Amino acid sequence: MTEPTRKTAVMVDIETFGTTPAAVITSIGAVRFDPQGTWIDTWDFHIHVAVASQPRRSIDAGTVLWWLQQSDAARNALVSGQDDAADLTLALEAFASFVDGADEIWCNGASFDLPIIAHAFADIGDKAPWDYWQERDLRTLKALNPQRIERSGTAHHALDDALHQARLVQHILQFNPDLDS
Repeated sequence: MTEPTRKTAVMVDIETFGTTPAAVITSIGAVRFDPQGTWIDTWDFHIHVAVASQPRRSIDAGTVLWWLQQSDAARNALVSGQDDAADLTLALEAFASFVDGADEIWCNGASFDLPIIAHAFADIGDKAPWDYWQERDLRTLKALNPQRIERSGTAHHALDDALHQARLVQHILQFNPDLDS
């Protein structure tokens, strides 16, 4: 009997200063993982994006106020990351290299992370490094099954969120293998 081929997926999470596709991106976190297994790659991706490198993108006052209400750890990660942040083009090129070869790209909300990243790629004159048919949405999966796991790391830290979300996909699919087809 042959062993099933392991899918390589990427879970991505971003932090922003808005909720529209044109929002300023402050950080991108991503991990490679097998949605139906237990494997999460130790090679992860986390990059802060310089706000000043995004003059055509928007900042929403309501989102900035929301950030002020988040934990000290989340706010500190957001602000301290700007000290050595990459410009938008460099950050997206690095992200595209990380995503290269993935079978699926996951996020927690089909209308948030991926549309914002795709819009940013368009801003720099490039195409998002995935096809529409590779997109997967954790929020929908959570609605189909209420399984949850204990959270580790800082909420609203892009890499910590991506790791938690990848583990949650694995947990839900472990108990419901028919949900992934």
